[in-house]
Amino acid sequence: MAEEFNSIVDSSYDNAENNAVFWAYTKDYIFGMVPANPDGSQWTEISYTFEDPDDPLVKTERDAELSFQFLLEEVSKGISFYVEDLNVNNIKDFAKSIESKPGPEKINALISELINNPSAYSANLPIIKDKAGLQTLKDKL
Repeated sequence: MAEEFNSIVDSSYDNAENNAVFWAYTKDYIFGMVPANPDGSQWTEISYTFEDPDDPLVKTERDAELSFQFLLEEVSKGISFYVEDLNVNNIKDFAKSIESKPGPEKINALISELINNPSAYSANLPIIKDKAGLQTLKDKL
């Protein structure tokens, strides 16, 4: 599973020319949301759970609108459990400000906001900001 996960991580920026890529990590798991195609209409959610030796890797492909909803839930409910100072209200306010956009624009806007303005949400947001940071994820395995 680690080899498959590393392969996913390595290829996660393949469709990122016009799309953002999201990776976050906690002490228990790694979560990713990566574009499955160049136009951003489909996204792949990836989770790797360290405490599940039998089936640590889960991948699910969804359309952009549904992926946006799953990403918002993961950040506001999952990651917030691990990041004490995560300002979920600011995240929800930002999400509300982009709710009229189409799915691909919405998910890209949320990911870009978290990557480019993390201090608005937490002093220690555990995310990967660019392709150069991907080794951090591999080192967690």
